[in-house]
Amino acid sequence: MELQNDRIINGLLKADLGFLTPEELSARLAQDVAIIADPQRATVEDLWPCIWFLASVLERQFTGRVVISGLPEALPSPIALGSRCEFSSRQTPKCAITIFLGKTPSSDNGITLVGDARGSELSYGHLLSATAPAHPVTCCALAGHLGFAALAQAVGIPPFHEEWRQGSLRLPFEGRAEPLPSFSVLGTGQVGQAFLALAYFFAAGKELSVHLLDKDVLEDYNQRTQILLSEHIESWCGQAKVDYLAGICRTWGWTVSPEQKEIAWGWRHSPQGQAFAFLGFDNMDARRIAVESGFPWLFECGVGTDFCRPHVTWHSLPSNRELAKELFKEPVRRAKPASAFASALAESPAECGRVIFENIAASAPSLGLVAVSATWIEVMRSLAGDHEPYSGTMFVWSPLLPPLRESLYPQLSLLQEKHKGA
Repeated sequence: MELQNDRIINGLLKADLGFLTPEELSARLAQDVAIIADPQRATVEDLWPCIWFLASVLERQFTGRVVISGLPEALPSPIALGSRCEFSSRQTPKCAITIFLGKTPSSDNGITLVGDARGSELSYGHLLSATAPAHPVTCCALAGHLGFAALAQAVGIPPFHEEWRQGSLRLPFEGRAEPLPSFSVLGTGQVGQAFLALAYFFAAGKELSVHLLDKDVLEDYNQRTQILLSEHIESWCGQAKVDYLAGICRTWGWTVSPEQKEIAWGWRHSPQGQAFAFLGFDNMDARRIAVESGFPWLFECGVGTDFCRPHVTWHSLPSNRELAKELFKEPVRRAKPASAFASALAESPAECGRVIFENIAASAPSLGLVAVSATWIEVMRSLAGDHEPYSGTMFVWSPLLPPLRESLYPQLSLLQEKHKGA
């Protein structure tokens, strides 16, 4: 794989952070990262989901070791962490980047980050005083914020709206969790796989029935952003996404029906008894098609591709064509100044190198965790009886920036009145 085709390096080169070649960035991302967790809290019922999510995105964003201190070995997880993830009994392994998780920092060498999660609250830069164990959704959100913070500090992404930063966030859900019904995942790329991984921890060993739909096959570059793909590329490259992921989910004790299909206008979902669908599509047209396909309720999220303005969005909505048309409009393409790397590629024959580079959609897997955790909150609220549609957005860096979350009822009511009068 050419380095500019690497989704993370591609996005960082577009950000124009002063790196002139992919090799310069590759060297910066070759650093070792340590996760140091409180041994008393490194359990399945508390911080282990955060440790797994964080290690999963770190081993994709960085190419050095990921040393995990605080527990002797891995606990049950969606898939095994890669060989570059090492469990260590040493309390303070020496790495270029150190992340203290639910634990007071014992050193400040190199880049040092601190985060904590308790119940539905997460913090950055300090520990929380509450005693409740971390919820899996909060763990996922914290791992996303810490994962992007590690990347940002390693390569020098400037803080975004640092003046709005908050030390902690309380996520809008109660601690109790309703049982998960049968559901569908339409689109099984970066956010689709993160959604499934969080469902694994949310279900806590209970059986589930899931339908997976995607038209694509897996390619080697997917491994840098999709967290359910093992480091053994030859074991999945070239396979249909849904078939490979169905095999993973069946090891969790789930009943899975995979469907390799490209949906088109008029498509209706076929599995019976699906309570909701999660949309993991990376284009607006597929989102609009899926919204009117017959599911009683839908959830979706997306991640931005500008590493200097890293944002995520999410929606909770009913099957409503007019609302989908309003929410999922084709984005307006705004011209951006070419980065130094893109300008250099313009000298290639027919500028083919620049065209390839600029046509690649780049993102960091840590952003997907933040987006999916926000979406899961909407799922939890819906299962608890709150069927109000919501729209949300959040910027991930600087952590922690407060999210914007608002009801879609006014917009939906206006569209319904407009449709009646038409």
